[in-house]
Amino acid sequence: MKRNSLTLIFFLVLFCFMGFSFAYAQDPGVPDTCIIQRIEKVLPNTQVIVNVYVFNDEHLQAITIPLVYPDTNSTLPVKCDSVSVVGTRSATAAMTTDSFSIDNVKHRVAVYAIWFAGDLAPGSGSVAKIYFSTGPTWDSTWSVAVDSTFFPPMSELSFDEPGGTNSFIPVFHPGALDVKDVNTPSKPTVFTLAQNYPNPFNPKTMIRFALPKDSWVRLEVYNILGQKVKTLVDEKLAAGIKEVEWDGKDTKGLEVASGIYFYKIKADNFSDVKKMVMLK
Repeated sequence: MKRNSLTLIFFLVLFCFMGFSFAYAQDPGVPDTCIIQRIEKVLPNTQVIVNVYVFNDEHLQAITIPLVYPDTNSTLPVKCDSVSVVGTRSATAAMTTDSFSIDNVKHRVAVYAIWFAGDLAPGSGSVAKIYFSTGPTWDSTWSVAVDSTFFPPMSELSFDEPGGTNSFIPVFHPGALDVKDVNTPSKPTVFTLAQNYPNPFNPKTMIRFALPKDSWVRLEVYNILGQKVKTLVDEKLAAGIKEVEWDGKDTKGLEVASGIYFYKIKADNFSDVKKMVMLK
């Protein structure tokens, strides 16, 4: 109890100092990014794990990630059970964390992490896992956003470099808890291309699309330069909801690098493109 109290006091002093001593500076180099995972097929009375992904191209001393799900006035049957900080990206660093900002009344949760002896080395991957639970009245039509928020007076989305030399706000991509209706008809009425899941992913992801009639389908993956990485489907398929897995490899069987990719579908007169993120 004493250690937790001391840790809490330290965080209060540290983040108040950071918040009121100077304005947020320009992020050096490539903009750092925080991505909250989007989880699909969430059912009533279940616990789901939402990953918090961070990309940073410089060393970080501390991160502050306050979130809200879906808003402070929500009455939806979803609550945050706990937060677990992942230390695999900085195995040699001494770190303390305290996820003391869980508030299931206002539907808010904050991820705090500070590295005392060492830092969060440049890289990408999950730095924390947030455990959510749904209640028995969870409805199959809901989608709960997990978005960035602000906890006055001290907690704002920020990444901090060692020594307090620079504090900046990263690029942020919200996540969500989606429920897919188990009674979705096997034969859809329109062509659709769904967001891949999980997203971000490593090393595999699923791509779902719907065909209202038998169609020749071509599904391809492209990199951010517009170069084709792999053809996933190129054949005639029967009407219905289809799922295709991409294993994160190109046509030569080589694993692709971390980054942004696009998947494009062409079926009958329908075409669509969506973005996905590979994080290692």
